Formats: sequence, structure tokens, C-alpha cells
Amino acid sequence: MTQIGYDYGPVWPQLPQNSPMINVVLVCRASAAGTLAAAGAVEQWRRRAIPVHAQVRGVVAVAASPRRPPKIVNERLQLLAGWAPSVWRVGWQEVLLAADKPNDLGVPPPDIAALRDSIVEAVSI
Repeated sequence: MTQIGYDYGPVWPQLPQNSPMINVVLVCRASAAGTLAAAGAVEQWRRRAIPVHAQVRGVVAVAASPRRPPKIVNERLQLLAGWAPSVWRVGWQEVLLAADKPNDLGVPPPDIAALRDSIVEAVSI
């Protein structure tokens, strides 16, 4: 499978001055702390306080548990939906908890396959 991205961890990509524009998809856990961090990152992008070559294409919120998320999480995700070009929610993936290498699981769960296709479409614009 072709890699379509790179994990920069909790920092913005730092590339040389003349680098071409890169697409950024932020990923957070669908928890109070995760959505707060994502909101802060999107706000930095909106204020243009990030490297000039980074273009945010959306936010992926990954379920923090199989239970329904707290009200604050849903409220922040609604806020993010008004700020970011796209917000994708991924349900709880029990199978991934026991996977040493999630890429070796074979066919991805339907939520993950749909997310992959949506992100590829979003960054191809």
C-alpha cells in the first residue's frame, strides 16, 4: 500500500523556505483533551501562525472509547466543523487495540477504509 502521509507528532511540519505547499490532516482523540488540542491547532492555522507551506485539509477525531463521547467533545467537533475544511469521525476500533502493526491487519475496517478514501479525495483538490 502506498503511504499517503507522514506523522509529524505534536508539531507542525518544518520544511525549507521554498518547499511546495503540503496538505495537513490533524488527528485527535475524541476526548476533551484531544479536541481542545485540535481546536488550538486549527486556530493557529486560521491565524496563519504556522509554517506558510502547510494547508490544513481537515481533522480526524478517533473515538476514545466504545461509549458515547461527552457533550464537550461533540460541541468542540461542531466548532471545528465550522473552522476546518473537513471533520471526519472514526468509530471505536476494538481490533486495533491488540494489533502490533495495524497495517498488517489486511482489509481495514469499513470506517477506516471510508476515511482513507475521503482524505485522499480532500488532499487531491
